[in-house]
Amino acid sequence: MNIIINKEEHLFLQTQLIQSIKIGSHLYGTNNKNSDTDFLCIYKTSDVELHSGLPNFHQFQYKDLENNIDWNYCSELQFWKNLQSGDATINADIVLFTELYNNKLEICRTYKTIKAYLGFAKRDLKDVKKDVNRKLIHAARGLYCAESLIKNELPTKLEIQKIYSKTLNTEELINKEKELRTKTNELYDSNQLSNYYIEKCNHTLWQKLLDSNNTKEFRY
Repeated sequence: MNIIINKEEHLFLQTQLIQSIKIGSHLYGTNNKNSDTDFLCIYKTSDVELHSGLPNFHQFQYKDLENNIDWNYCSELQFWKNLQSGDATINADIVLFTELYNNKLEICRTYKTIKAYLGFAKRDLKDVKKDVNRKLIHAARGLYCAESLIKNELPTKLEIQKIYSKTLNTEELINKEKELRTKTNELYDSNQLSNYYIEKCNHTLWQKLLDSNNTKEFRY
């Protein structure tokens, strides 16, 4: 959920920024003169959030109506939590389609991330009657990203841009989503996909704790 904030709160968060990234059509290179401008701003995690113990998957949003800009804010901790949990795909998009990260495939080729792309594509295909062209493009983009990751390949902006000139068929995309979902589950069941991307740390005990998140079942 986006929590709408006022200008004063927006200006405060601007003082806490780590990164500010253009998202949406500007991120994919499909923007035109009529495109809105949206930012995802990653700010320093506050001590309150760090020590609260609350799940906190929400983020702030400031709508700059005068300049037609949407400012979306999440903390650095929340960015990674949302990426790992598959609660959103924009976090994976930022990893895949910016130059901020080198190990893009390692970070994003996970069961959770691929299922997130498939889940949002399935949602768009269910709502396709509301805005046929837009929903089909969004679904096709998500399926392309999921399929690329399944194949252990990086999706590219160029291929996403090509989607906008294709004739898209709802039934074909629905079948594609089912096919990719089956393949994803097969890879997961055969241990070729893990739930999460886990960084290496410098202590074997803490590494054991982190790695346990990818354990499918515990034996006591």
